[in-house]
Amino acid sequence: MAEPLKQRWRLVLGRYADDLNANLSAQQQGQDQVLQTLYQQGLVERGFDLSAGLESGEPQIIQWLEQAEKLFPRSVNDKLQQDAVDHYGLTGVLKQPGVLDKITPSVDLLKHLMKLNAHHNPALRDQVERIIRAVVEQLLRKLMPVFSHSLTGRLNRQAHSPIKRLANLDWQTTIRKNLKNFDGERLRYERVYFNSRQQTSLPWRVILCIDQSGSMAESMIYSAVIAGILTRLPTVRLSLVVFDTRVVDLSEHADDPVTVMLRTQLGGGTLIGQAWQYCEQLVSEPKRTVVATVSDFCEGGPQQGMIGQAARMIDSGINMLGMTAMTSDSTPFYDSQSTSQLQQLGMDISALSPDQFADWLARAMGFRK
Repeated sequence: MAEPLKQRWRLVLGRYADDLNANLSAQQQGQDQVLQTLYQQGLVERGFDLSAGLESGEPQIIQWLEQAEKLFPRSVNDKLQQDAVDHYGLTGVLKQPGVLDKITPSVDLLKHLMKLNAHHNPALRDQVERIIRAVVEQLLRKLMPVFSHSLTGRLNRQAHSPIKRLANLDWQTTIRKNLKNFDGERLRYERVYFNSRQQTSLPWRVILCIDQSGSMAESMIYSAVIAGILTRLPTVRLSLVVFDTRVVDLSEHADDPVTVMLRTQLGGGTLIGQAWQYCEQLVSEPKRTVVATVSDFCEGGPQQGMIGQAARMIDSGINMLGMTAMTSDSTPFYDSQSTSQLQQLGMDISALSPDQFADWLARAMGFRK
């Protein structure tokens, strides 16, 4: 038997097929460990004495989820997670007293809990909500200053402000006005000057259109936090729309990322054209509107319907932005054919981290060059 075929059968049959003497690569050995942990009950029934796996209730469950996502294609990983939930006790592990309490709240943990829709499980809701709140607070501390700096207007170098912000520091004026205090070695500052910022007379309409299909958990987390930040900025009037095969308007909850995530139901297909059709109905001033879509752009409906809807919105003057989905190691994944067609129409699509998104949005609204 050829070696590649032996390797495949070894991975399919697990330790039960050790007699094949297949030479597994390092990646295949990792895949084998992930599969063994999940499917070991079947091996135990065949007489193998193996250590406890997913049913053990240890925090290592998150490591297993991370390894599965890293080592397998997305379609295979989705199947493994579904088997973990349906047949091999993953939900049972999460229900055990103290398991979630032992795990430090993180984006990775929350991502997997959301992919498993654990936030809709009544037995887990309180623990998951606690984790959501902790992660939201972490991200707000990190991202709020970035978005505030990018989207609070251009520096006005002709006027000064009493608001002391390092981003607005006017070094030239500060040094010039205090030169009289220079003693040949040191400059003593009696007053430090800060530029004011110009605010636009009318806020921009920003419509965040977020794909909540099964592969979008991490993007959904960041998008909910970004929405919460944008609602606090005077230069933005925000609408928040999430979609899979349905469209749900969460604008009234956009100021509370925790509520947004608790109302999210990950899974299902992706109908981007239908979501854009709804977003178009929210637009009153196309040339002062940004529709920012976060998706893998794998359209589940007619491709030409999505392309035609995008063309109509772009032609009307709406600024269409697209941010691709990303894996946990910041690798973008998206439908290249769809994104290529949309870019040809004039839609700006990029793979960006959340902090990069702030500057990108600011440029689209004219706050940055």
